[in-house]
Amino acid sequence: MEFNIGGEYDLKISSKKLKSGKCQVKFHAHMREKKKMYGYILADKGETLTNVVEKIVTRLDKVNSRDNLHHINLFSLGGVKSQASNMVMFEA
Repeated sequence: MEFNIGGEYDLKISSKKLKSGKCQVKFHAHMREKKKMYGYILADKGETLTNVVEKIVTRLDKVNSRDNLHHINLFSLGGVKSQASNMVMFEA
């Protein structure tokens, strides 16, 4: 399944259902002021497309407000788990 979503980031997303029942969502985003981005998010079973897109847009907003993407993708072994840990993003 593949969707093209317009708006500020021009998203293209596709998904693959995993054995666990969750969905791996791959997305490509063309950002007007920065490079093209792509990434993956793990969506829970029953999670709506709207909710997944909102999470992606929220992360893209954070990227747009920073000069350096790398610190957003860092993981902490001892830190508190956040919903952002279900998503990774890269410059295309």
